[in-house]
Amino acid sequence: MPGEGRATLRWHEVVTVRLAGGEKVSLRKPQIKFAELAYGPIDGVLTSPRVGEQMVGMGYLDAVSEATLEGMAKETKPDGVKGRVNRVWNPETKRMEAGRFGYKCNMPTLRAQSAGAFNGDIGITSPLFPDENCTSVQKACQKAPNGGSPELSAAQLDEVEFYLAHLDVPPRRNAADPVVKRGEVRFAEIGCAACHRQELKTGDGAHFPRLAGQTIRPYTDLLVHDMGKGLSDRRPDGLASGSEWRTSPLWGLGLTAAVSESGFYLHDGRARSLVEAIVWHGGEATKARDRFVRLGKDEREALLAFLNSL
Repeated sequence: MPGEGRATLRWHEVVTVRLAGGEKVSLRKPQIKFAELAYGPIDGVLTSPRVGEQMVGMGYLDAVSEATLEGMAKETKPDGVKGRVNRVWNPETKRMEAGRFGYKCNMPTLRAQSAGAFNGDIGITSPLFPDENCTSVQKACQKAPNGGSPELSAAQLDEVEFYLAHLDVPPRRNAADPVVKRGEVRFAEIGCAACHRQELKTGDGAHFPRLAGQTIRPYTDLLVHDMGKGLSDRRPDGLASGSEWRTSPLWGLGLTAAVSESGFYLHDGRARSLVEAIVWHGGEATKARDRFVRLGKDEREALLAFLNSL
């Protein structure tokens, strides 16, 4: 089929932040330009780049109850941190439910997330998304042969969901190291744990029984938080605004460089290091970010050692 167009990604250094001790951190932002548009101009279309998220422990996150999410959203938190549930449409139950997956919690369940990715990313239909991913002007797309209706059966979707739900979290490394333990204390002290919750419990009614009633340490609250103007992509998703983002789970974080082609962080890969990722935090995370910037080098390195142990 004819391509929809060409996208060019360029990076622009936007600001330099000085850490305690004099170290400088340069922050960059992406800019995407579109050309050779096959179906006319796209003025007014909201675009936002994404890097793929990690896929470990997803069954556990799916098993955290909606009541737990709502309870965390209502809690009083320090530093002006709020956080809320992004309520989104579940294509399977045909109702609005708490979002858990995606950078803005725009999918409520692992099953919906999987079926949505099949359809949106590679054009494979399923019982949850039975329509081809073609717009009204894409005639070649509409007429293209398909692999059945739907192409992915309910049984196949069951198998994919089971597989993804049971991808376990990699074990921590160096957890007993004194530097790592000191970094964990600093992580909590400067306010990171207000959103990156160190412990959650899965519900008793989990879809997969072996994942029910488990105490997990994903370092997330699965809520969306206002992260400030600097991280805003000006693109709402469900109830989440352009500046609201899900608290990313941190388990497996230290292995990012080992499994990723780039080793970049944040929703669009703008952060080339964990330090850049932290310094980009704003909005509800401003006070925690500022405390990190003021940390001495040894304490900062201890905190980073803790993050890399996850």
